[in-house]
Amino acid sequence: MSESKEMEKLRLVTYLSPGIPVEIFETFMNYQEEVTGRDAYLIYESRWSGPPADRTDPFTANEVDIAFMESTDYLRLVKHNNKFIELCGVGPVHVHPKNTGRPVYYSDIIINARNKLKYKELHDLRGHTFGFSSRNSVSGSVVMLEQLKKLGQDASFFGKVYESGSHLASIRSVLDSDVDVAAVDSNVLAGFLRSHPNFKDDLHVISSLGPLPTYAIVFNTRLSEKLQSQITKGFLGMTKSMKWNAQLQNHGISGFLPIDSSHYDIEKDLKTAIGKLSMSSTYY
Repeated sequence: MSESKEMEKLRLVTYLSPGIPVEIFETFMNYQEEVTGRDAYLIYESRWSGPPADRTDPFTANEVDIAFMESTDYLRLVKHNNKFIELCGVGPVHVHPKNTGRPVYYSDIIINARNKLKYKELHDLRGHTFGFSSRNSVSGSVVMLEQLKKLGQDASFFGKVYESGSHLASIRSVLDSDVDVAAVDSNVLAGFLRSHPNFKDDLHVISSLGPLPTYAIVFNTRLSEKLQSQITKGFLGMTKSMKWNAQLQNHGISGFLPIDSSHYDIEKDLKTAIGKLSMSSTYY
């Protein structure tokens, strides 16, 4: 294959699956293939929420053109002055009962539905077992700590805390009654219920904390400005196509809106607010 043909590829990676269904990113890939006229490929990296800190990132190594990652990982790359990254200036608008059409998501506080008469709000769960994906998770841990601080509490508010390892595992822990309550990424919960509608009546959301900044779409700066602009405008115009808008709707996405790096100040402010508070965890 010639070098010129090789350059026509579009290499994508998602660090957000299986939490957020990979089919969403396959839809983005197929759409951008149509927009750019390039052969597109998607890498599914399920081990991390973004490029791991102890490895050479794929931007520096020039192994990827576009990446979908958690906001925390994007901010870490920015903090380290990675010269090979550039934020794509759009964010997806995922449908949520509290969302008024913004590129945000929420931390849904869920319980087993059979307990919904017993646990009507967070106060009712004092001394009970709380599940969360990881200590660094904004939606699983950080925003809950901020909420507890507002109440004059810390993680000791709960009798036990359980670090599940993923939002999907936290959902399963609630369904299996291993924990009484869990904080999960609203996009992960929505995707889980679309894939498993039989569990819809088994889970109950007692509150939703947020809003939180949507996951980041990040460019390799080696992409030309023309191509970056083409991809960005493509995302913004995705709903104009009946075909692609229908696919977005099927994934619970109403479209894309412009954002810039200041969008992620929400996370910075949350982490400043909680100071040194942390979740201590009990592993099962």
